[in-house]
Amino acid sequence: MKYLLFAIALAALPATASAGWTRVAGNNSVVCYADPATIERKGDIAKMKSLLNFTLPQTERSIGNKPYLSQRDEREYDCRNPRYRLLHFSLRADPMFSGALVRSDSDDGEWKQVTAGSLGAALWRTACAKK
Repeated sequence: MKYLLFAIALAALPATASAGWTRVAGNNSVVCYADPATIERKGDIAKMKSLLNFTLPQTERSIGNKPYLSQRDEREYDCRNPRYRLLHFSLRADPMFSGALVRSDSDDGEWKQVTAGSLGAALWRTACAKK
C-alpha cells in the first residue's frame, strides 16, 4: 500500500511542475512560456514570471560554463512604452525548470526596448494584456 501511494504521489509531480505555464512563443532553439497567474499590474507596469526551455545546452549566463536547459525569470514590463527589465533569474540543468540549480541571481534591472517579433515581444503582450 505504501508503494502505491508513493507511485501516485510521483505521478502527480510532473503535472504540478508544469502547472500554470502557457506557451507564448518559440523557435528552433528556445520555447518561451509565461505564467499568467503571476501577473501583477500597477498602473502601466506589469510584473510576470516566465520560463525559457532551450533545445541545446546553454552556458552564457552560468558560472564556470555549467550547462543549463531552462531559465525561469521575473521581469517587469512597461505597458505604455514597450520595454522590460529583468529582476531575477534562475538556471536549471534540465527542461521545464527541473534538475540541478546552476545559478540564481538578481539583475540590476536595466530597461531594454522590446523588439517587434521577438520572444520578448510575446512576453510583453502577455504581461500587458491583463488590466
